Amino acid sequence: MYSHDKLNELYNRLAKAIDISDEMFEKAAKEYDALGKWIDEETPSYKISIYPQGSFALGTVVRPISDEDDYDIDLVCEFSQQYSLTARQLKVDVVKPLLMRYKRIKGDIVNKRRCWHVDYEDIPYFHMDVIPAYADKPIIHITDHNEETDVYDYIGSNPSGYTKWFFERCKKQHTLLYENYVKEHRLVVAQADIEKVKRRKVKTPLQRAIQLLKRHRDIMFKNRDSKDKPVSVIITTIAAQLYQEEDNTFDALKTILDNARQYILDKKRDGQYFIENPSYLGENFANKWNEHAERAAAFFEWIEKAKTDLVDEKLTGFNRTEMATNTKQAFGANIGVKVFSELATEDRVAIKDQKLKVDPTTGTLSNTGTIPVQPNHHYGA
Repeated sequence: MYSHDKLNELYNRLAKAIDISDEMFEKAAKEYDALGKWIDEETPSYKISIYPQGSFALGTVVRPISDEDDYDIDLVCEFSQQYSLTARQLKVDVVKPLLMRYKRIKGDIVNKRRCWHVDYEDIPYFHMDVIPAYADKPIIHITDHNEETDVYDYIGSNPSGYTKWFFERCKKQHTLLYENYVKEHRLVVAQADIEKVKRRKVKTPLQRAIQLLKRHRDIMFKNRDSKDKPVSVIITTIAAQLYQEEDNTFDALKTILDNARQYILDKKRDGQYFIENPSYLGENFANKWNEHAERAAAFFEWIEKAKTDLVDEKLTGFNRTEMATNTKQAFGANIGVKVFSELATEDRVAIKDQKLKVDPTTGTLSNTGTIPVQPNHHYGA
């Protein structure tokens, strides 16, 4: 049987299992710091800053389903002003040659609509998408390349504003968890390192819920048309808008999944889907849904499947075998096996130490029951 607390514990374990490793996080941070420093030294005529956006900045990165797939990190290459450069000149004539000369980049770079796709020599299964832009505070203008017409233009955006908005949505839990982390680890954190510790070592229920939702989506759409796959920015925006500072992952998931469908319908404008960018008002993250109805339908289908798999009342009646099966189907066999193998190992140790007990009223196992579970010494004939 799975109580509310037991489900929450399981989801926290799963979220940690699908998170980027500390090693990969440090490598990525080191690489974008090095790239930023190198670009700064190579471009005395321009003032440029490099910083992450998207899931890396928000703390919602999810491991790829396969160990053979890439991690990707979005980096903004922000010029302090336009310098009278057209979008084509900024992206193709200035930023591309810089990246091509950077010795740590492997092979050619790929021109995507709003970024340069860059692979790294020394880090397997890792790439960066570098987004050229110029600042026009409080927003930036990023280069946008229409591949069909080969026309370059600038479009407005505000990734720093989005990151700030996101952490405002979970400020209470973020602050509380940070304070508990520092106290628990007896840390004295320098002022300059506070944000770094917060971003890497502290994960709110909102961040964990988003990681689980993204992983569930990846599994569900693994063999389907990638264009129908719900995009991360829509998942993240809806989740953050609906989050009510719940203090646990399960409740955060339930709030999000129970209310997502109605939230989307309530936000329609003139019969059109409209998921507004909270940091750049007027921008519609769901504009493609109005051109491709199948993408909206796929999103609603996914929401219903996630509700059934992750927060349905039936889960409380599952035994461990049933929950393991459900977990592997929802999040992938490799993650399910990893987490439940860890649980089994912990149980064996707890039984040996007589710390695992049975609650006689419910029959559930925990360290707070009253009847110790006896070790099993039957090794077969």
